[in-house]
Amino acid sequence: MPLELHNYEWEGERLVQRETEPHHIAGVLAKIRWVLENSDCDWEDVYSGYYECEEDGTVTFYEGESAEAGNPGIWTYVVYSCPVGSEEVVKNPDINDFSSSIGDATA
Repeated sequence: MPLELHNYEWEGERLVQRETEPHHIAGVLAKIRWVLENSDCDWEDVYSGYYECEEDGTVTFYEGESAEAGNPGIWTYVVYSCPVGSEEVVKNPDINDFSSSIGDATA
């Protein structure tokens, strides 16, 4: 059964959370900037985005405050292939998902 994670669906993959590094944040923001420059969207219209980093096998998600599911934040996962039906998200509770920092920045 496909996973629904940060407004995206993943099938045949297992995602293991890891620490978000500066190049992950830069990558997801560059993707969002590209969309903003190539569409008639404003920043307020962007409620999620993701960046795949081939060098370290990660995917980084951005989820904004306007997203209906979950809290705003940035999350990074290492992606592994797995049999369809064995999809799983392994979260690390010791990792700051940046949610509180985003909330504090807008206060």
